[in-house]
Amino acid sequence: MFAILFVVAFSFQSFAQGMGGMNPQERMKQQLTTYKERLKLTDEQYKKVETILNDQITEIQKLRDNANGDFQSIRGAMQELRDKTTKKIEALLTGDQKPEWKKIQDEAAARRAQMGGGRGQ
Repeated sequence: MFAILFVVAFSFQSFAQGMGGMNPQERMKQQLTTYKERLKLTDEQYKKVETILNDQITEIQKLRDNANGDFQSIRGAMQELRDKTTKKIEALLTGDQKPEWKKIQDEAAARRAQMGGGRGQ
């Protein structure tokens, strides 16, 4: 039981630190770079994705602030937010970009599952 609690606490601590010690803005910049390169985003798509990710960061911070340290209580809301963000970005993509987007999402889901953090981004 203690081991499970440790893993959960570590997962939330990593999430709170923006994964791997990165703050949310650094993580967003890394995501944007990945998306631009792998999806071959146009400048217009890039700007829209940047706005979507910035909005997500703002919403995540609101959820955390209202959680009073109980990150388990916001897990569902976080997943819902991640799903909405994913759909917004996917709506901007062309048919040629969507297969690579699916790969990126599958890779992210696998990383989260490995860390004990749940399903897709």
